[in-house]
Amino acid sequence: MSEKRNFLVIIFITSIIQSCAIFSPKPEVSDFPEKSQLISSDIQLFYKAFDLAVKDTTNAKVIFKQIYFASGSLGLKDFYKSKIHSKEKFADFVIRHKNFYSSIRNNIADLSDLETEISKSFKKFETLYPEAVFPDIYFLIGRFSSNGTISKNGLLIGTEILSRTPNTNTKNWNKDILRISMERNHIPVTVAHELVHFNQNGMEKGNTLLWKSIREGSAEFIAEIISGQTDADFKDFEGQEIKIWNDFENDMDKSIWNSWQQASEKRPRNAGYWAGYIICKAYYEQIGNKSKAIDDILNIQDYNDFYNKSKVDEYVNETFTN
Repeated sequence: MSEKRNFLVIIFITSIIQSCAIFSPKPEVSDFPEKSQLISSDIQLFYKAFDLAVKDTTNAKVIFKQIYFASGSLGLKDFYKSKIHSKEKFADFVIRHKNFYSSIRNNIADLSDLETEISKSFKKFETLYPEAVFPDIYFLIGRFSSNGTISKNGLLIGTEILSRTPNTNTKNWNKDILRISMERNHIPVTVAHELVHFNQNGMEKGNTLLWKSIREGSAEFIAEIISGQTDADFKDFEGQEIKIWNDFENDMDKSIWNSWQQASEKRPRNAGYWAGYIICKAYYEQIGNKSKAIDDILNIQDYNDFYNKSKVDEYVNETFTN
């Protein structure tokens, strides 16, 4: 079959899929956690495109464009703008790592078993923060650029990163994919983290390391309260807390972030998240009323004032000094 005929077949199949696609209506953010929907239709669309693309790699970009991105949900469109950016790079990445995407297919084909755990976190958050709002959750397939973010339309979960199970065959996985990948059962924790971000509208914006760290760290801290875990893994900080904390105090008024997000010789990955988490935890333990503490954290107007009220220096020295 010629390339021209191949291309016409792709367009024909695409037109059928698009005519049959079910588009979710524009979501309405709800005050009630039970009204939040788990939307995974984009995963099915991805694998429809994937099956065709691996058989016709020359036209992979066109296939993903027409079958996945053009037919996808509002959440996918938002995720593309903020995290994927390029259809060509996306197609190249997926084809290059096709064995990985094949190996996780069954793990993420059905995510309904996670609904109960997610619902528990949402209801606990509602109890602690009655002003909370609950958007829809979109489960998407990306190119390993994010396991979670938000948009005005909902929580956007990069499910390919959160797809590993104890039974997954990772023998042929790229070493960076293996390093970054997370367990499937961690999905509710990532959802909890992003739910907190969605409810941070009361927080004043800023441009310092202190501001960014508290924004991310508060999502980690509250996610831990409502789900039982932080989204990031802080095990590598054990034994280095005092040193990292002293470095943070020297940098916190600077307009930097990347060096406190990426791993380096000086500190582990996500050090800014950890520092913000510690500040929020110290503040929380100063306040007897837990709901008030959560409300205060989600409505910070003066980050230096919040930092001082947390008495975090005392907390760090008391907690981490042997």
